[in-house]
Order: sequence, then structure tokens, then C-alpha cells
Amino acid sequence: MPHTEHAVKKHSGNSAKARSAYPKLFVVGCPRSGTSWVTSLVGGHPDVVSIPTETHAYRLIYQPFTHLPKQTFSQRLKAWKGILRRYGPRPLLLGFDASDIWRGILRDYDILNQPNSHGLHGLANRETFKALLQAAQTRSDSVLDQAETLIAHLLDHFYKQQGYPDMTLLEKTPLHLRYVEQLLTRFPEARVLEVIRDGRDVCVSYNALAKTQTWARIGTAGAIRQWRRCIEWGEAHRSQPSLADRILPVRYEQLKTQPTEQLEKIFDFTGLRWHPQQIQHILQAHDIERIRHRGEGQYIRQGRVGDWQNVLSAAEQQLCETIAGQQLARLGYV
Repeated sequence: MPHTEHAVKKHSGNSAKARSAYPKLFVVGCPRSGTSWVTSLVGGHPDVVSIPTETHAYRLIYQPFTHLPKQTFSQRLKAWKGILRRYGPRPLLLGFDASDIWRGILRDYDILNQPNSHGLHGLANRETFKALLQAAQTRSDSVLDQAETLIAHLLDHFYKQQGYPDMTLLEKTPLHLRYVEQLLTRFPEARVLEVIRDGRDVCVSYNALAKTQTWARIGTAGAIRQWRRCIEWGEAHRSQPSLADRILPVRYEQLKTQPTEQLEKIFDFTGLRWHPQQIQHILQAHDIERIRHRGEGQYIRQGRVGDWQNVLSAAEQQLCETIAGQQLARLGYV
């Protein structure tokens, strides 16, 4: 029976880190590349506990400390509505300090705490979140270390509530791709699945979703630029010897045409035991063609490969070639 064992690196440091050393798997990639489908397939394994929402933890907790203190007054003025809503007038006029950012993180939790919304509420209720946030602030580490400690403790809290020993924690936030180095450094026991899809089909998916979702209305140029940036991030991470063997590129097209072989490969990489009947059951249960709320204008579409040839205009196809031709060629898409 094919299988591999969980490979969990033991920490020799403090007990808090040791308690966090359960298997973790992060699904990342350019949005609209099939990350939701990959997550549903992996989440179908009985030894996986999935976080039900995209947490965006690094964007909401870590990124503010790297970006907001650097903003100029003119940059703050351009974003004045969002700053007032989350942080109040002081940082708008005087700039950000750590206390402003911590308050904004809590305020973001409240803003996003809605049904079917992404955000940190999928990890902990407000009372627990506030307590963990306050505890992280009291540490003597740098603010970035404090931010990562809060993220780790939120994952620990969810795992303790929803999982059991030796289960793998599964988290999917596509643009955590930007923070793969931080994720794998902070969590030595973690692995990453990087989903890669033809950027032109990504554009088609974005344009279809734009019919119902305002956030998807970035146009073909915006979508292919984002795809190019994501591909470059992924290549940069996989070029680092210390990270490369902990990142598995998952080609969407191969998963569509060779689902059994690709899911076996994913489970072997993540250290999850499997048997052939289990693989087939998961593939049938999470067949993209059978998923509810699938179709034009929905979060999950038909998932066609090469649909860009029928949907994108000649001008849009040329735009994709101009913006991301090198990346498309490097990946074998042209």
C-alpha cells in the first residue's frame, strides 16, 4: 500500500514552538489558478483539518508592519478613507507607530467578521483573538516577530479546537505566495503547494467572475500582470536551496488530465498516507464538474484548459504575450 510517513521536524527550542510543530500545509498561487479545487481535494483526506476561510493572515497581521510605517504623507492622503476607518485620524496626520497598527489589526478583524468572508475570524472568535493579540504585543521581540507569533498562536488555537494529534493543518490563501519564505522559515515542519495555471486562462476566470464580484474587475491587463508577479515570486522561492524541496509546484493542467497521478504525488509530498480506493473516492467527491455554485460568474467555473483561445480577443491575447510572454514561454504555455 503506497504511503509515506509524516515528516515533522522537532524543535529543540522552547515548548511553545514544540507545541506548534504539527504538520502544516499551505496552498498558494495566483488567484483563479485552481487553489480552491486543490484545497478541496487535499482537504478530502481524513487526516487533514482545513481552515474554512482564507485567513489572509500575513496581509492582515504581518504586512502592515512592513508597509504602513514607510508611507509618506501624500500616500496616506490617497488612502485616507481606509486609514480613518481602521486607524483613526492620528496616523493619517502623524504617521503610523506600532500601537496604531495593532489597533488596526483588531479593527480589520471586526470589519471582515462577516458570513462567507475571508479573514482571521475563521481561526478564533473575537475574545480569543483579542487575548492572543494582546499577548503577542507584550513579547520583547521585534514587531515582525510579534506579528508572526500572533499568526502561529492563531493557527495553534484553531488546530487545538478542530484537529487531533498528527493531523495536517491545511490553509489556503493564494497570495500567501508572497510570504512563502516567511512561512517556511517560521514553520520548519510546513510544506507549500504552489498551484500554477496558464495565465491566459487565469484572465478568462477573472473576467467571468467580474460579472458578480467587484474585486475581480481588474481587467485582462491587471490579471496577467498579477499572474506574472506571482510566477516571479514562486520562481524566486523555489530558487532558494533551503526552501525548494518544501515547495511542490502543482500544474493545474496536469491535475485536470492526470488527476490520480497528481493527487498521489501531492499526498506523497505532504506525508499523508493513501490507498488507491481513497484517491478515487476523493477525486469523485470533489470533481470540479460536480461542484455546486459552479459556472459563469461563480467562484468556481468549469475549469476548462485552454479556454482563453475561445474567450480572449486577439487584442487581449496579444496583451498577455506583451506583458507575460517570457513567463508563459518559460512554463511551456507557448
